[in-house]
Amino acid sequence: MLVPTPTPTDYARAEGASGAVVALLDHPEPLEQLRGDPDRLPAAIEELLRYDAPVPHSTFRYAVETVEIGGHSIPAGAQIIVCLAAANHDRCHFATSERLDIYRAQGRHLGFGHGIHHCLGAPLARLEGQLALASLIRRFPQLRLAAGRAGLHWGHGDGLVLRGLSELIVIPGLSLPK
Repeated sequence: MLVPTPTPTDYARAEGASGAVVALLDHPEPLEQLRGDPDRLPAAIEELLRYDAPVPHSTFRYAVETVEIGGHSIPAGAQIIVCLAAANHDRCHFATSERLDIYRAQGRHLGFGHGIHHCLGAPLARLEGQLALASLIRRFPQLRLAAGRAGLHWGHGDGLVLRGLSELIVIPGLSLPK
């Protein structure tokens, strides 16, 4: 890339990191587990992507033929959208799906899509997430939300597909050396 520009992938990475921080601050047990066992970070990234992915919906698709799903008929040509976030919380695939569990036996999640729609930047996003969270967790053991959960404002960077915080204001507490 000759001229880097903000893309939906850049937005998703930023929103994924801020969403992961909020999820961990909302769930002190997994956060403490990560502090005690930083080698769990790759598994934690996968679980955080499953738990609260920055891309909760697919882009629009069209039914190529009439199909019956859950007792509802979707006619050929109808515009549809897949809720990836719902699939990532499917209790048939993920036991205790509403629980953030960094020790969960990894099942395949749709945090980066699937098949031909799988995110090309997934390996880089995983690495960036690991580096960012490792640094935050190690350097700022007293990290907390500045305004509490009610002060967070979630938005959609592209109008529908992406989801993330418009800003994340935290109180870092005392900083440990780099």
